[in-house]
Amino acid sequence: MPSSKHAFVVTARDIAILESLAAVRYLTVQHLQWLHWTERWREHERAAREAGVPNRRPKRAYARVGGLVERGLVVPIRRSVDRATTVYRRLPHCLSLARAGAELLAAHHGRPLDDYWFYERATRAAAGLEHSLAIGAFYAALCSELAYRGRALSGWAADHVLCTDYDSVTIASVSHPLPIIPDATFALDGVRHFVEIDRGTTRIEQWRKKALAYDAYGRDPRLQTRYGASACTILVVAPSGPRLEAIARTVAGVHQGVAANYRFLTEERVHPLSIRRRWQRMERVTLPAGRGGDGQPTVRLGEAVLWAPTPGEMTA
Repeated sequence: MPSSKHAFVVTARDIAILESLAAVRYLTVQHLQWLHWTERWREHERAAREAGVPNRRPKRAYARVGGLVERGLVVPIRRSVDRATTVYRRLPHCLSLARAGAELLAAHHGRPLDDYWFYERATRAAAGLEHSLAIGAFYAALCSELAYRGRALSGWAADHVLCTDYDSVTIASVSHPLPIIPDATFALDGVRHFVEIDRGTTRIEQWRKKALAYDAYGRDPRLQTRYGASACTILVVAPSGPRLEAIARTVAGVHQGVAANYRFLTEERVHPLSIRRRWQRMERVTLPAGRGGDGQPTVRLGEAVLWAPTPGEMTA
């Protein structure tokens, strides 16, 4: 039998890791580093950037997650090769909550198992997996940055929860009701945010419908009833600058001007060091001349932050 010094004891950090996976379903070890080794990760990240090398630490995170996998609390999932690459490159495994991990959380919190999503309950196509992992990356980057600055969000819910109960709005120009199911939602500083992760896999026309739906929902009393908010901010994450600009033009066309409640971010900036301050917003919209034309608006984007630091808050 192994000696007691090799016994695996579930710690508060382990419980927090399982809770993170319950919140967003899929994360990588790097995402867990952001969330649960925040100070140590930042220290090594800055040192690695100064040296011009990748941040491979803290290695302790890999060892700890390996222990959770060995004990069946977490499921590792192999991912396919990276998109838009001509050289084979294996992507890091993503991790999901196993049934045993969900049972541990249920017992720890005194809640029913049905309160937790775990991997064995559903299978995901590759595209769906990558989309869900992108939601996880957003959650990890945002929560890591907030924790580092002594802040916290509230009311987080991801798409797997939101799709079970949602509102729909009726738009005169659309033949069917449009559901309000963002990829995630949360509240920060009293402002309700809806997150939309665009993977560049759908027609841009879908953004016209999304913009129409969010515009109508912003005037609907059900926004207050469901989310306790009279207004909302739409956070759009896109895979590239050109795609982001195309979405912004479509949204501006629906609003026939500046849509002040939208913020835009490219996927590469979903990172703890940039998720607060690297957003963009519409500064100016120039509508096409004449009426009834097919031209798109011209949109000028400017820098924006997700939140402004409060007095005494770290800004580095």
